[in-house]
Amino acid sequence: MVDDSASEARFIKSALGTGFQVETFPDGAAMLERLHAGRAPDVVVLDWEMPGMSGPEVCQFLRGQRETQALPVLMLTAHGRPEDLVQGLRAGANDYVSKPFRTEEVRARVDALARTKRLVDDVRRTSEEKAEVFAQLDALLTSSPVGLSLLDRDLRFVRVNARMAKLDGLPLDAYAGRTLEQVLPRFASRLEPLLRRVMDTGEPVEELGFTLDQPDAPGGVLHVMASYHPVRTARGEVVGVGSVLVDVTRLKQAEAELHASAEFRERFLGIVGHDLRNPLHSIRMGASFLVASEQLPPPLVRTASRIISSTDRMTRMITELLDFTRSRLGSGIPLTPGTTDLGQVARQVVEELELAHPNRTVNVTATGPLTGQWDADRLAQVLSNLVGNALQYSPADATVELVLMGEPGQVVARVSNPGVPIAAEELEGLFHPFQRARTGAHVPSGLGLGLFISEQIVRGHRGTLTATSDVERTVFTLTLPRGDA
Repeated sequence: MVDDSASEARFIKSALGTGFQVETFPDGAAMLERLHAGRAPDVVVLDWEMPGMSGPEVCQFLRGQRETQALPVLMLTAHGRPEDLVQGLRAGANDYVSKPFRTEEVRARVDALARTKRLVDDVRRTSEEKAEVFAQLDALLTSSPVGLSLLDRDLRFVRVNARMAKLDGLPLDAYAGRTLEQVLPRFASRLEPLLRRVMDTGEPVEELGFTLDQPDAPGGVLHVMASYHPVRTARGEVVGVGSVLVDVTRLKQAEAELHASAEFRERFLGIVGHDLRNPLHSIRMGASFLVASEQLPPPLVRTASRIISSTDRMTRMITELLDFTRSRLGSGIPLTPGTTDLGQVARQVVEELELAHPNRTVNVTATGPLTGQWDADRLAQVLSNLVGNALQYSPADATVELVLMGEPGQVVARVSNPGVPIAAEELEGLFHPFQRARTGAHVPSGLGLGLFISEQIVRGHRGTLTATSDVERTVFTLTLPRGDA
């Protein structure tokens, strides 16, 4: 408050009450010096008549400074002529009180100016915060590695970033104020109905593929993935559509290279498997012919039988190695699902194993429907591995149990055998490659891939294969969803 009358200043200060912190100055120069040195007040109360600078002159000076040009000013004046009041308002006063004044009027007008300043400060602060956010968004839009654009309801471009222009192969200034038809006539017929549907329904369209001609791109073509989203106001009104374009050319190239690599890998594995199995097949046929001829002395028959057994083992090892390679290279073990009766598969597997182990017994129990959409040969491989392991790692006089149970939506098979339990530390990694359990006096044989491959086959059928082992029995549990059977 600036007033050369100390008594009047005290009166006004008292009138304002305890709701304000009031500083008083005898003249305008002292007040201006205070403003220069410290924080600006919420309201300035000026007396019109003062020594030195008058109230209108102080007010005019305040309005000329950037720091104080918005400072609320209340003028106290004994001048009642309209032209005097106009002069004060033109000098920059926000309001005035004529002398003699009532304390309630002074307090009410100061309150009003203080509230106005707080509102103005809030608006300015909000505006500055929004400006900062917009600046950040603008920087993000400009530097974004994906193409971004905004179109209004007339499908006229409102904003486009540099990446979008580069993907389209156009200069950035080609978009301003122009329609989709004018800028991208090649795609307009396809995109216009789509974008209007996005605006009408408020539902986005995502991952729409395009190819764009780009002489600088590998092969002269860019592959892009586009998504379109409705742009809404704070009230939820759709006012346009935003588009996002992502360059997926390298991804497409990588997919093509991966596909070509997978095809080559399968051809290579097929050739390797064929070339490795053929000599073994010829050796086995020759040995089988010698055994069947009944013209060899017993020692040579035993030798030929060992040759047959060795070639069978080598064939299994080749199959396991090829399956392991496929699973590790990412293509997975190939499956050919069809309507399969797991009971029939199990009986065939058990018959073959009992021929190889004539002194052993495998007890098969089946309940419920056992059909599903599975690869019969691969499931035979799994059951042969599980039952074969049970025969190998159980006492010679023990019976191996194979229980098949048809349940709603799935079939469960359990292979169990008595014998020395599998150690807990080995049980944890039993389905890892090259893991072979060591139980009792049995020496591990093979590559240690059988259970790993079995689990991979089961996973390929979206099933599970688990194992438990205690002093009484070792149990492998196979669960297979039926699929569409």
